[in-house]
Formats: sequence, C-alpha cells, structure tokens
Amino acid sequence: MKMSKNSNTKTVAISFVAALVLSPLSALAAADTTASSLDPVNVTASTILEHDYLDPQSPSNPYRVETTAQAGTEIFTEKDIQNLAPKDVFDLLEKAVGLDITYQGRKSPFFVNDRGGGSFTYIIDGAILPSTSNRILQKIPMSAIEQIDIVRGSTSLPIGPSINIGSSNSGSGLNTGFIVIRTKQPKKTSLILTGGAEKAVDQPTANHESIYTSFVFGSSDFNGYIGGMMSGMERPSKETWFDGQNAQAKMVNAGINAGRFSAKAMIYDDSGRFEMQRGVKIDGSLDTSKWYYDPITTHIFTTDATVQWDEHHTSILSYFRTNYDQTEHDDSFASATVTAAKHYYEDTSGSSFRHNIHYGDTKVMLGFQRANDAGFGPETNSNYRRFDTTVKGYSASVEQKLFEGNVILDGGYRQDTKHITNSSTSAANNSANNDVDMAPAKIYALGAKWYVTPTYNLTGRYYHGSQGTMGDFDVRSQTGTLDPETQKRLETSLEANFSKAFTPMLTWFDIKIDNYKTATTNTYVQNGETLYYYTQSDLHRQGIELLLKGKFDFGTSYKASWTHMVTNESVSSTGVVTDNNALSNPVNLYTLALSHEWDQYRANLSAKKESLWTSSTSAMGTATNVPLGDFTRFDANLIRELKLGSIDARLTFYGRNLTNEQYATRYTTGYYYDRGRTFGAEITMEF
Repeated sequence: MKMSKNSNTKTVAISFVAALVLSPLSALAAADTTASSLDPVNVTASTILEHDYLDPQSPSNPYRVETTAQAGTEIFTEKDIQNLAPKDVFDLLEKAVGLDITYQGRKSPFFVNDRGGGSFTYIIDGAILPSTSNRILQKIPMSAIEQIDIVRGSTSLPIGPSINIGSSNSGSGLNTGFIVIRTKQPKKTSLILTGGAEKAVDQPTANHESIYTSFVFGSSDFNGYIGGMMSGMERPSKETWFDGQNAQAKMVNAGINAGRFSAKAMIYDDSGRFEMQRGVKIDGSLDTSKWYYDPITTHIFTTDATVQWDEHHTSILSYFRTNYDQTEHDDSFASATVTAAKHYYEDTSGSSFRHNIHYGDTKVMLGFQRANDAGFGPETNSNYRRFDTTVKGYSASVEQKLFEGNVILDGGYRQDTKHITNSSTSAANNSANNDVDMAPAKIYALGAKWYVTPTYNLTGRYYHGSQGTMGDFDVRSQTGTLDPETQKRLETSLEANFSKAFTPMLTWFDIKIDNYKTATTNTYVQNGETLYYYTQSDLHRQGIELLLKGKFDFGTSYKASWTHMVTNESVSSTGVVTDNNALSNPVNLYTLALSHEWDQYRANLSAKKESLWTSSTSAMGTATNVPLGDFTRFDANLIRELKLGSIDARLTFYGRNLTNEQYATRYTTGYYYDRGRTFGAEITMEF
C-alpha cells in the first residue's frame, strides 16, 4: 500500500468501527447479542491509501499473470460494476466476454460455460471455493466487491490448482480458467450507506441495504486500515414462481503496511434462504416441487502477508478457511406433508506461497499451494456424500523480454495431485477410494507476444495438460479400458491499437480434451478397497472471438464482443459423434457495454444476445426439442453524482431486461424463466 496526503480533515468516530467489528450484523440478523459501544475517540485522518495489489504488473499482486495471459484476462473494476448495476455475481458474469450462464431452479442452480464449456475455479481474497461455489456466490453483496478478474489465459499457471478441489467423483477435467473476486479495501476513512429497492413485473418489491465504514491511519513508514460492512437483501417471490431469496452478510477486513512488509486479513459471514424456482412444463403446468435451502450459510477467513525483500524479490504467503452449511427442504406444493430437512456441510482450508523474481528483462514466478476439502451429508443428486480430499500443487514460470521488449516469451510448468483420504456416495461403500492419490495433473504452458509494429501486436498461448492413471488408484471402465486424459488449448490473438477510441482484438481458440473422465455411481472392489467405475469421451471446441473497445474524449466508452463457436462436438467411448452446437450450447454470444459521462451524470447501456439451443441434460435425464437461450436482453441505468452538504452521494436508477424477454437457459423439471423487466433505484451516501 502506498500513502498520499489529502487536504481534507475528517473527524471519525472509531467507536462505530469497533462496535461493528465486535458485534457485526447484530441489527440485521436480530441476534441475541447486544452491540458493544466504546467511548468516542476523535481521530484526525488525512490519509489516502493507494493499493498497488490491483496493478497487473505489480509483484505484490497475488494474481499477477504472465504478460501473454493478459490478453485472455477480463477485469471488472468497481466502477465497471457500478456502471453495469448487476443483481449478483452471476448477473455480472453474464456480461463477460464469451461466457454463458445457465440457471435452473434445482439444488445446483448456476453453471458458467466459457467458450462453449469448461469449468472455472473461484477465488475470493485467496480463498479457493469448493464445488458449492454456485450457491455461495449468489449471496455475496455486490457492494462488498472491489474487482473481479476473469482469467482465461492458457499460460496463467501460478493463480491456483489446475484441478477442482473436492470429492473424487466431481469430474477429472482440468480447469479452463479462474474467476478472482477481491473484496472492497478502503482507500480513505469514510462511512458509506447504500440502500435500494426494485420491482419486477408481477413480483413483490425487493430491497437491499448495506453500511460500510472504514478507518485509514498512519504515516509514510507505517499505515493501514480497518473496515467493516453489514448488508441485508430481501427478494421475495410469489408462490407460483418461488425463486425468493434473502441474505444477511457481514465483513471485516484490515491491513497494515510497514516498509517492505504488508499484511491483510478478511472475515466474511452470511446467512440466508434460497428458494428453487418452480419449473414451467411444456404443457404449461407448474412443477410441484417446493424445494429450498434455509438456512444456507458461508464463513470465509483469509489472510496474506507480502514481503518485498528488495527490488528483485517479493514473497507472498496466504492462508484461508471456509465453512459452508446448507439445510435442504424437499417439500411439495401438492402436499401439506413436511419432509425431514437434510443437512450438508463442507469445510475447506488451504495455504499458498508465491515468490516473484525480477531482474532486468527476466521475470520468474514460483508457487506452491495446498487445499483440503471435506464434506458430509446429502447434497445435490446424492443422498449420501462423504469425502476428505487434499490437492497439493506447485508451479514455475519464466518470462523473458527480447529485442528491446518487442518480443516477450514465457514458459511454465505446473503439477497438482489430489489425495483422497476418503470419498463415498454410499454408506454401504464408505471405504471407497480411501487413502489414495489420483493421477497427478501435469501442465506445460508456452506463450509469446510480438509487437509487430507500434499499432499491432500478436499473442500466442499454448497449454498442454495431462492426467494419467496410477497403479494404486485404478481408474477403470465397467465396459472397456480407459486412457490417460489430456487437454490442449491454443489461443492466438491479434490486437490493433489504432487509437484509444478503437482497439479491436481478434482471437482464435482451439480446445481439445481427449479421454475426459466422468465417474459413474457403480463400484467394484480391488485389494479390499471399493472403487468407482469411470467413463470417458473426447471433446473438441473451436471458435473465434472479436472484441472491440474504446473511449472517446467526449466521455463515451464502449466494449462489444462476438464469440462464435465453429466446432463444439463430443465423441463417446463407442465412437458416437455429437455436434453440440445449437444442441446443448449456443453458437453465438454477443455482449455490449456502452457508457457516457457528462457533468455529474453517467448513462449506461448493456446488452446480451445468445442464440438458440434445444437440449438440456440433468439428473432428470436429457430434455430434447426444448427452445433455450434465443434472447436479447437490454439493461440500462442512469447515475447521478451529487453533493448533499459535505456528503458525497450517488443516485442510480436502473432497469434490467427492459424488453421483458421471457427466456430460459435450462429445462429440467420445466423451464426456469427470467423474472423479466425490473426497475429499481439505489442511493449511496459517503460521509
């Protein structure tokens, strides 16, 4: 953290921060605790912290990637998030380049596809989220988020594990990228109040509110901050729709900077209710399932420390722990009988160490990570899940500039190994897969960037990942033999910096996965151990992506993209070829974000268009000939910055799905339509 002086002097009541830290969310959660209070202490604050951990090139950035990987990285800053005014994290990801989000009113509600498939690893302030991340993320208030990075670059190896953490039957595919969420870290002492309300067509009014307070202190030799947030969200639903949710969240974070040493810590807790939307069947009738999670809770603790030994060496050490609990209710609108609730929990912890070296035109990044994940209880499609697994991995990459920086080359290697302490989906087979190592994932990555002229630059990225088989964990097919899994990714981007008003980039991507493994529910016994059978298939995705972005001097900026899938096919172990284009995935994705600023105003328009696909696969089976996607959605808002005396205020009036498109992205027990046109207003006041 750097520090600069501000001529404004503010008097801050530290007691408010202290009370928030000591008894957060007492008001929102109506807990049985009594808020602590301290005598007011007047502090003269004249400090503004400038965090350099967001700088993509900073050695203290824990998510810094190779230069060649930056072409595949999309960043949403705090201002970008304000301009898009998303409902939640998934609503924001829907506006990212090449991503399509599918939603179902089932136990695992959201799926994020990148360029036709794949899977992301989600990280919050260093905490690697487990497979329940699609239920965790929908509750995190957007006001708590400072930045989101979507890293697709094939050469980005140091960020996190290349395989999913969690149970052994969660799929053996290598990840295709990372979504990194950074929570808000204060730059100055302030108190920020936010409140808003919105209403969708034929739905009850929803509301949200948050309070964030921070205290920044120190001198040039020693400075830091402490902040705290409480928020609440209530989004009721009519019974015939049943997609209501509520959440109460609290967050405390703190950081210090003393010379070459800095450290941060964050505690986040939330609790709420999540209803699973009723499906609308092809004949128009409503599914009778009355399924919901209540309560659904998440606890996250993260901390990291950075030491800049000198101008050449920087080390980052981090630790995290998360706890996730859900109580599942599987009732029915067709019956008054209340079934017994099901309880599931998942605990995750981990640590990482990263060392960055920089000498002249040479950069070296070394990293080690460990993540343990343990869960128990009925969850998603299984009435019994029990697992305890650990992923350990390390990475090393070298980046070199040549020819006065006109050419940049990098190469890297990463290896991750999952150890299964125990894993089972059946109490009768509780000893399945005990105390074995899965085949290690081995990744080789190469990257090159060539500044052909001052205007044009060409970037190439190659990824080769393999997961073999090992003798003590015999990954076996019930009907034949299995082969080692490999994934190859090639991305080539041509970018032209014609001017700041027009910067196009064209990307060709090719992703090929051979022998993709999927665990079955059937088991066999070998050497006294119960093991799962697997199946395999080959996947191949190819496409082009065009990105246009620019900013004009008169205050207008834009970003538009088109992702076109040329190939998206799978080949089963029996040789059956399936073309997934327009069948289970859209062929075309379009995004647009347009913003104009004048005086104290900002006007924003965003659009998303997805082409049609007609098939949806779930635990219920495969639904065919069901129209999915095929929508164009427009969102817009108007933001007014103003002064209310000494208070900085921001008013936002927004609308989502302005054309009231009734679209769905999955068919399971029916279609799960978007809520449609929604209007809302929000006010933020900063003291």
